[in-house]
Amino acid sequence: MAGFYKGMFFPLMTSGALNSVVFAVYGEYMRQLQAQCKTERERQQSWPKHVLLAGSVAGVTQVFLGCPIEVVKVRLQTLRYIGRPWRCLMDIHRIEGLSGIYRGITPMMFRDVLPYGIYMLVYEYMLGIEERLHRVKRDRLSSGSGGLVVSSPYEASLIAMAGAMAGIISWMFIVPFDVIKTVMQSETDPTVHKNMLHCCRTLVERHGWRSLFRGSFMVIARAAPVNSITFLGYEWCLGQCHKFFGNADKTSYWS
Repeated sequence: MAGFYKGMFFPLMTSGALNSVVFAVYGEYMRQLQAQCKTERERQQSWPKHVLLAGSVAGVTQVFLGCPIEVVKVRLQTLRYIGRPWRCLMDIHRIEGLSGIYRGITPMMFRDVLPYGIYMLVYEYMLGIEERLHRVKRDRLSSGSGGLVVSSPYEASLIAMAGAMAGIISWMFIVPFDVIKTVMQSETDPTVHKNMLHCCRTLVERHGWRSLFRGSFMVIARAAPVNSITFLGYEWCLGQCHKFFGNADKTSYWS
């Protein structure tokens, strides 16, 4: 059973901090964009564009902070390295340099930057539809900075559904980039895959175009529960922070 959880420790220790930074970047950039609008009408009209842009900026943060974590995880899971995660990271830097730690960053950019903007846009859009249909928008507005107060199973189900839809839709179109990223990061010889396009051509020539979609079912099946729980935790924690610390700025820039 331990084999199914190889490489889990390093992401487990870092994912909380990484998600905190990513959501903070998204929230702060979103507030800055919305604050530039002079009227409420302009703010509402620019909202989808701002969500997409703020999500993409958060995706850039995700790439540069998450790439070393992904490299270590992949090396441990594919048995390219036997040992502790921190030792793995230091050995990669010692042997392969900084380029080894950031191997596969190009497909990660394609996987995470614009798709992360779409991910946040789908989530906010789906949540907005559900809030309008079920008349719970007042709960989100009352929390100050967009955090929906998860005070009932009913409200939690809305967030979980929106998160699941966001995860599924965003992952449906980026699986090939994730496959290429994983293949590049698992390879310890930097001369094998010169770049993303070279890796893609090699995979298609050797294994056919279907190789670019290997693991699609598992990735998409994982997306629904993982993203539901992620957004539930995010919205609940945000609501609790507003309750505990109080909200000095009562203006919501997300709604």
